[in-house]
Amino acid sequence: MGRLEADQSQVLICREFNLTPSVVCNLWKQFQDTGSIERKPGQDRPRATTATEDRYLSIIARRNRCATDSQLSRDLYAATGTRVSRVTVSKRLHETGLFARRPAVCVPLTSTNKRVRLAWCREHRDWRMDKWPTVLFTDESRFSLNTDSHRTFIWREPGTRYLPSNV
Repeated sequence: MGRLEADQSQVLICREFNLTPSVVCNLWKQFQDTGSIERKPGQDRPRATTATEDRYLSIIARRNRCATDSQLSRDLYAATGTRVSRVTVSKRLHETGLFARRPAVCVPLTSTNKRVRLAWCREHRDWRMDKWPTVLFTDESRFSLNTDSHRTFIWREPGTRYLPSNV
């Protein structure tokens, strides 16, 4: 606004900041009327959910981490009568720090498993390089012949991938 107060033309400002003339004109009018270019409170679109409903969504997502956003939307409607889209549910959960992620797939190791693995490692730590090619290492790679893999997602916070509740 300082440039307009210094009598710089709106056309030059539009070119310099890559703005349309209507944006600059509307901001200048608002500045002259109110002395500010900040938006007035309450001008935004009203939220579809209340803070209480947002907390409710967060709670039911944490209780049932495998629920889809569509299921959570239906649960919210059943509990409160507020109908929202699955996108709105996802956005509200993002605001509370929950994100839909694939669960980590790992072998749960019991103390017995750990003891057996450690014993195997100790037995084979002195093997020569010519013995290792005789060992067959396998993995369990997941693959699907169909396009829809029915992969499940869970709602979790960042940094909690390997917690037992998220595996």
